[in-house]
Amino acid sequence: MLIDKSITDFVDDLASESPMPGGGGVAALAGALGAALGLMVCNLTEGKEKFKDVQESVVKLKQEGTRLKDELLSGIDGDGHAYLEIVNAYKLPKSNENEILIRKQAVQEATKKAARYSLSVGQSCLQVMNFAINVVHSGNPNAASESLACGLLAYAGVYAALVTVEINLASISDRIFVQEILAINISIKEQAEALKKQITLDVAKHIII
Repeated sequence: MLIDKSITDFVDDLASESPMPGGGGVAALAGALGAALGLMVCNLTEGKEKFKDVQESVVKLKQEGTRLKDELLSGIDGDGHAYLEIVNAYKLPKSNENEILIRKQAVQEATKKAARYSLSVGQSCLQVMNFAINVVHSGNPNAASESLACGLLAYAGVYAALVTVEINLASISDRIFVQEILAINISIKEQAEALKKQITLDVAKHIII
């Protein structure tokens, strides 16, 4: 399991020629790290008398952030499993026309599954960006830089996941499927850009230079 590796081993594996971990797994990791930073801000806010008016909101934010963190951590290995399904599909026999057809269908289905999985990681990272906005509004302003980093890491996760989606789409022959997924990709990117701008402006209000 990739998530059981030490930070050093994970990064060294990432730097190697091995396809696992890859961009999709790193996208999930970026989102998970962003969620964890948002949770840090929540923990620096919860139980503090100074922030008694936002305690109920912070408790709910912690629940949401924990869900997203855990979901994205599982995505680190999930992306690798999706990749292995494609690899295994390509290993199917192709000695006759029937086997060739079965292999082709298996490759297509595995690639679609991988595209859907990376899309789900991008959607989760987008949710972390929304989470970050709420953390900025309710969280300890002394940790505003962590709130911003939460959103920006998730933003990076969005794009890393979606480019993985697009790479998979290039190998899919089902044009209706491709167009549907591309439309979702475009929508996610537009939302991510708007949220990035919003969180940057909101955090700027707490930082005096």
